[in-house]
Amino acid sequence: MRFLPPAVLRELDDRALEDLLGRTGLVVAFGAGELSGLAAAALLFADYAVLDRDALLVIDTPAAWSGVVWRLGRRAMRLFVRDEHRIAASEAIALELCDEVADAVEPEAWLAGWLGDRSQLALDSAATLIRMRGGDALERAEFARLFAIGEPQHGVSAFLGKRPAAFSDER
Repeated sequence: MRFLPPAVLRELDDRALEDLLGRTGLVVAFGAGELSGLAAAALLFADYAVLDRDALLVIDTPAAWSGVVWRLGRRAMRLFVRDEHRIAASEAIALELCDEVADAVEPEAWLAGWLGDRSQLALDSAATLIRMRGGDALERAEFARLFAIGEPQHGVSAFLGKRPAAFSDER
């Protein structure tokens, strides 16, 4: 899993965005303030995009428009007809340009709460499968791998023992 907090989003260059597009695991981006250019593109290309409630998403470059099209598909046409491409967080969630709007919280604290008892390994696997659109054979192979290393059993054991699962990303 890769987490992109606001400071990292603002420092991205073309190479970093290209690396992001070639990722294999889950990418979670948290945007705050005004996001434009490559920062907006990276947020839009992330598997899970979060905006601070006061954030402003500015669609002003071909890279950002590519992110809109990647996220919305044909539904991106509804944004092309707008005169204004500065979108507040509350509108971005309604337009499905982000997955969540956070209420004035530190990005790292939000991430810790969001991850909770989730398995990062399973999240990475799911992101890869969704991105690759691999079909049944690839899904069966990946689930076989997860079961072989005991990831689901770890979660079930914690559930049955009425305790939180403590997944490790070292597997």
